[in-house]
Amino acid sequence: MSTLPYTVSRFETTVEEDVTYAVSTGFRTEAPVGNPWATFRLILHQGKPKPLSLKMDIYRPEGDRNASRPLLLMMHGGSFFIGNKREAGQTGWCRYFASLGYVAVSIDYRLGFRPTRKDVGSAEFRALEDAENALAFLLGREDLRIDPGRIFIAGTSAGAITALHLAFGMDPKFPVRAVANLWGSVHDLSVLERAAVPILSFQSERDPVMPYGEGYPFPAISLISSLFSEKMYGTRAVHEKALSLGLRAEHHPCPEKRHRLHLDRDGNYTSRFYEIRDAMAAFFAGEMQ
Repeated sequence: MSTLPYTVSRFETTVEEDVTYAVSTGFRTEAPVGNPWATFRLILHQGKPKPLSLKMDIYRPEGDRNASRPLLLMMHGGSFFIGNKREAGQTGWCRYFASLGYVAVSIDYRLGFRPTRKDVGSAEFRALEDAENALAFLLGREDLRIDPGRIFIAGTSAGAITALHLAFGMDPKFPVRAVANLWGSVHDLSVLERAAVPILSFQSERDPVMPYGEGYPFPAISLISSLFSEKMYGTRAVHEKALSLGLRAEHHPCPEKRHRLHLDRDGNYTSRFYEIRDAMAAFFAGEMQ
């Protein structure tokens, strides 16, 4: 039985780090994860918006001579408040996909918001705008040899929210072939009616941060979180809507009561990291056949 192209590692990878893809006004582009005190200080001392250089890391297959390559754009999670492009999951997945022959890119985007429902919504819009600017920059880099007909995007948590809205944004400049929704959500399921984009999803059925069906972030304190967020529809709801629309969709519900399925408490890869990696490779490769 032959294997699908772009599912077997063939190349060493090289990384072009901290490439500036845009300059925009915002609070910050990165913040530490796993440090509650640092996060609390950010909440207390948000600061004022200022010009920011938005950066990306570009992972390439060394020695690849293909005239055109698929692109994987990845966005980290962190509630649009914390995180950075070098979170272990993003770097590991990007290195792997570059070894398959992709150009794989992990981006920083603008983070931070004041504690109001309006500004939380603005943070989501800023992330989407940054992702669009990142795609425009990458497609303008002729040396990367990116095939504009084979754009794949993926994200975890807040990054998955951005990925879904980018995939279904109906922008003809960015025709997304498929999206990996890793414990993300949307505010309105009707956005899935805008385009015919296949969706691969992973999420815990007992996710303590993002609703699995419908609800508000951080379900245990939903009365509080509802003050700052609109209702959201998680991977189960997204998957069911996708199927009802006739979209190609694959959903992997997971039993563990965790949000970040791919990393343990110490930031090390779990078995889910590899399961998600291989599922993404197979799902995307199937779309290219």
